[in-house]
Amino acid sequence: MTHRTPPVPEEAHEPGLANPFQAHLRLIQSCRQSSLLLQSVLPIHTLNDPSQGASWRHQGFNPCIGSLVANASILPPMQLEVDGASRADLTAILLYGGSIQLNQSGEQLTCGTGGLVLLAAQPWRCQSNSCSLVMLTLERRRLLRVALTMAEERQLSPNWREQLQPSRPWQTEASGPGAALQSGLRQVLSLANGLLPQGEALLACLELDLLIYRLLAALLIPDLARTDPLERLRSRRHTGADRFDELIAYMHEHLHESLSLQRLEEVSHYSRRSLQYAFQERVGCSPTQWIRAMRLERARRYLQQPDPDASVASIAKACGYNSLNLFSIDFQQRFHLKPSELLREFQWKSLKPESAEGIGPAHAAAQDNNNSAPPLSGV
Repeated sequence: MTHRTPPVPEEAHEPGLANPFQAHLRLIQSCRQSSLLLQSVLPIHTLNDPSQGASWRHQGFNPCIGSLVANASILPPMQLEVDGASRADLTAILLYGGSIQLNQSGEQLTCGTGGLVLLAAQPWRCQSNSCSLVMLTLERRRLLRVALTMAEERQLSPNWREQLQPSRPWQTEASGPGAALQSGLRQVLSLANGLLPQGEALLACLELDLLIYRLLAALLIPDLARTDPLERLRSRRHTGADRFDELIAYMHEHLHESLSLQRLEEVSHYSRRSLQYAFQERVGCSPTQWIRAMRLERARRYLQQPDPDASVASIAKACGYNSLNLFSIDFQQRFHLKPSELLREFQWKSLKPESAEGIGPAHAAAQDNNNSAPPLSGV
């Protein structure tokens, strides 16, 4: 929501407190009106004026940057309390002047000029003298999707998901390790400010919100920023396997479970497009085709080496099929005979003393990882 009150006269701006959206700031002279403006971004519990009667002069504006709802403000001394229930999973605060003292979950920190703080969707409070800031509300689910897409071939640390949802306030300074990324983030906000007169629709088309998500993901997960192809190659040589090999091994171990593309994205850190490309490049088919081929190959082994009490239904379930009818159709398309026919044939042979070599699914599963993917015709 954009408030169309008159712009702040130049002489009314706080000296020394610049803001990237300065030209769009509107003067608000009521603490209550300021609270209403901020509630468009945050679930405000209270906003207090500690000066008790002094003139309240808040310069604020709520720009929309694509899907992001932001607040740009030059605030007088204030005390702010925010509820935990929020429309967003994370709140990012970028300080452009002054400083604020924050408290969340019993942890206190001070953010000064040039600093950046990320806060989880839990109650927090802050107090400050005069300060200039921009607040952004973020969806963790989208941040996760963006990080997955950015990961591509990179090796991420095991706790990378936790890094996207800090359990306590997360802070970086202007001169810290993420200085270049934070500088890029501030440049994007300045660009958004310059393009606002062209309309918010243009900002949405340019996907500046996506760029903001990418920069924040790289700040939270340093591996996204510093991993390059040379480092990936060194990592592969060190571990003896790349992520695609690890994914294949994982899929072999979990063929009996649901293996959706979303699950494979989460396990491998590949984006969906990268998954499709990697499978076409490495095994010549899509992930779904590979899974079906391997499940049918496993089923063939189980049917040829059945346990004494094996049934077509139990084998279908052990191979990841929840529908017996679908299993039967897929099996016939692949091997041109019914699974029940193959099972009867080998159950009958197992009754002969000289053929009592059936070793069953438990043993046959151990052979799966040692066999390459079967021909994919008919899959």
